[in-house]
Amino acid sequence: MGSDLSQVYAQAGYQVSLYSRSQKTLDKAIELATSSLNTEAEQGVIDARQIPAIISRIKTTTSLEEGARDVDLVVESIVENADEKKKIFKQLDELCPPRAIFASNTSFLNIFDFVETSRPEKVLIAHWYTPPHLIPLVEVVKGPRTDNASVQLVVDLLRKLNKKPAVMEKFIPGFMINRFQVALQREVYYLVDNDYMTPKEIDEAARWGLALRMLVAGILQRMDYGGIDVSVKNLRNPNTQPVPPDYKPKKIFELYEKGHYGVKTGRGWYDYSGKTQAEWNRERDLVLIKLLKTLGLK
Repeated sequence: MGSDLSQVYAQAGYQVSLYSRSQKTLDKAIELATSSLNTEAEQGVIDARQIPAIISRIKTTTSLEEGARDVDLVVESIVENADEKKKIFKQLDELCPPRAIFASNTSFLNIFDFVETSRPEKVLIAHWYTPPHLIPLVEVVKGPRTDNASVQLVVDLLRKLNKKPAVMEKFIPGFMINRFQVALQREVYYLVDNDYMTPKEIDEAARWGLALRMLVAGILQRMDYGGIDVSVKNLRNPNTQPVPPDYKPKKIFELYEKGHYGVKTGRGWYDYSGKTQAEWNRERDLVLIKLLKTLGLK
């Protein structure tokens, strides 16, 4: 996420200090950011002549002290490990100026339970979705001591980045979208495991039914269009009970045990052989850019 996030801020004109313990990781980050920008330029989203200036706004460093110097906002996106996050927040608290806001990109950890800083009112979660340079949503999660001024500043900044912040008033594991996905995936696993539908047919149905309607009316407003009375009848219908929460998926674990992790290994639910991960990512990004253009977001 580091390369994409640095690209987003630099693309909006901000100076970015990108830190990693490894120079190799930093070099790869710049390579990926440049590749993403080239794709956007090819699609007319940006002028290719802007790319060198955008990249020049990303200063890489293997020194945390140098990276933290004179910053206004810290975007933390390290490994999902509580001990590691606690450690780096402590270091950042000592190195960053008092005005700096700390925003964690954690996917599920309740950082408010273990992160210790002298500025709890300036600590929050800003969770982005892959690929963050294209997906507009950012979940902003308040901690019990986060002040409204810090939340508003981050929300305003995200809107300047042309993002769509969604504020959660308090922490819950998985936040919003990940919780939706967990519930949805439980149903999907059941359908696949019991041979009701193939992965391809499930994805086609999701794209052209569920996702298309969600794009226009979300979830709760879709109920308004369909009728609250209909939704209540569905809830009371004993024949449409959801898969139990303790259902144990089968086929996804078979893929995992075989080392089929998806695009990055060349196979998952689908076969990705014949193209590199970067090529598959590019295909995905081209479709997203086309959709975002249609929606007036690019």
